[in-house]
Amino acid sequence: MSPLQNLLGVFTSQESVHWPAFDNVPGVKWRDPKPLDNPDARDASASHDRSGTLLLSGFGEVEVPDGNTGADAGTKKDNEGHVGVTLNGDVETVQSIALLKFYPSEHYQDIIQRQLSSEAKVAPITSACALDYGTTAENTQKNAFYEIHLSATAPTIYAEAYVDDEGGNQGPGTTTFVFYRSKPTQRMTAMRCKES
Repeated sequence: MSPLQNLLGVFTSQESVHWPAFDNVPGVKWRDPKPLDNPDARDASASHDRSGTLLLSGFGEVEVPDGNTGADAGTKKDNEGHVGVTLNGDVETVQSIALLKFYPSEHYQDIIQRQLSSEAKVAPITSACALDYGTTAENTQKNAFYEIHLSATAPTIYAEAYVDDEGGNQGPGTTTFVFYRSKPTQRMTAMRCKES
């Protein structure tokens, strides 16, 4: 199974998933040994986070930022599918999982489906979103929402995907995937998304 399938398998394994359940997910390398306080959190459901990396299948070698800043900033060769993964949650449990990939890739459903078993189903919930989240500006990030069933018996989880074409001097732009345990209705409403 792919690292993402393993990660989502833990995410859906029980009604509430405690942080230690993610300690030994095959294919995930944690930078943080345990969840850390997130002082920038706006609510208790995101008061803690834990970061690491995993590899998405179906991508090749590209130039990516080397992690240095300022005059030392440069690039290195890496697999485009090498992504940052962040668990977000409260003191006790993980509430969402975010993946950040260099380079904008708008084939969201295909990318997610490619990581999952043939039994898994990924279905679009929205066809278009009118606004960028938290703004009155036209939606430029091409947000899309999906319903995911890892198996016939697994609970439903949800994904939001969007791109940032503007890497500027920081890099080549990004694609973000966020996986939720409950339907992100508030975000979909705020962005005036049309349901499929």
